[in-house]
Amino acid sequence: MAKGYERIAISGGAFERGERHGAAAKDKIAISIRNYSRMFEAFSGMGWNEARKLSEAFLPDIEEYAPEIVLEMKGIAAGSGVDFEDILALNARSEITLDADGCTAFGITPWLTKDNKAYVAQNWDWIAPQRDALVLLEIAQPPAPLLLILAEAGMVSGKGLNSTGLGVCHNALSTGKRGMGVPIFVILREVLNAPTLGDAVEAVARAKRGSSANFLVGTADGEIIDIEFAPEDFDVLYANEGYIAHTNHFTSLRLVGVHDHGKVILPDTFHRLGRIKRLIQEHSGRIDIEMMSMFLRDHTNAPDSICRHEDPHDPEGKRLSSVYSMIIDMAEHMLWITHSNPCESSYFPESLPKE
Repeated sequence: MAKGYERIAISGGAFERGERHGAAAKDKIAISIRNYSRMFEAFSGMGWNEARKLSEAFLPDIEEYAPEIVLEMKGIAAGSGVDFEDILALNARSEITLDADGCTAFGITPWLTKDNKAYVAQNWDWIAPQRDALVLLEIAQPPAPLLLILAEAGMVSGKGLNSTGLGVCHNALSTGKRGMGVPIFVILREVLNAPTLGDAVEAVARAKRGSSANFLVGTADGEIIDIEFAPEDFDVLYANEGYIAHTNHFTSLRLVGVHDHGKVILPDTFHRLGRIKRLIQEHSGRIDIEMMSMFLRDHTNAPDSICRHEDPHDPEGKRLSSVYSMIIDMAEHMLWITHSNPCESSYFPESLPKE
């Protein structure tokens, strides 16, 4: 039996939800803070206290954009016994200094799958120790949809789906510049809260964006879009060929003028994108969950492959690997997840009740 993640069900008002999250995941939140303290030091020489102080500048924009999420973060701090600034720094970690995760994601429409269903999927490439900080959050937050997300403890969002059948994956993008605005993990939570694709796009459009990212979003009725954004602009790409794939560089012609730092710090992004596209095209019409798991286990160009493994030539503290792999079946409201590199772990199911 594949090893699963601790599943935490939280409900109530925003502060109460956060408090339950914090109390249940107290030990894992401590792991998150310890790991990111080390990463901030490794990537930029920044101490955790400095990161905490910098995080406070994001608070006014978050309060204006999503005040309930601020209350939830305050609840997480109260429940776990840490300072609010610790939780704020975790949720703004991409804007403070860290934007180099190397994920590969794709979405496939019913026209290319064996069972005529849509899927979105990805590997999350990050530091292996953060695997110990992961929790599966089931969040009841009426009137917004019920959520099932795999998240880093202390964070208000992650990858997953909601009870209307909307599934979301996330890739890092970087322009090499950071400004004030709404952190991407707060925007991601609002995308997850969206009942429709239009609402998901609106969640990105109305945010004063502090950095760049990519959200790949699919629905149970077979529609898939890709929302690529920078602070100054965004674009929405459609699955015109029956699928969308994305790695860690900008692909939108609308954003061609954006300085793309991701392709410099992760040049393997080009190969991973070409490779996943080739695998999808070669198996068009025959794709199912087993075949998608095969795509995500691909080792071409190892160790910097779709299934990424630590490169011993990289500096310690900056070595990335596929921490987990996820396939989202929106029609069945099901997550299929691994507990490590997909080549080393079986996928296990986690389901969300349908509305």
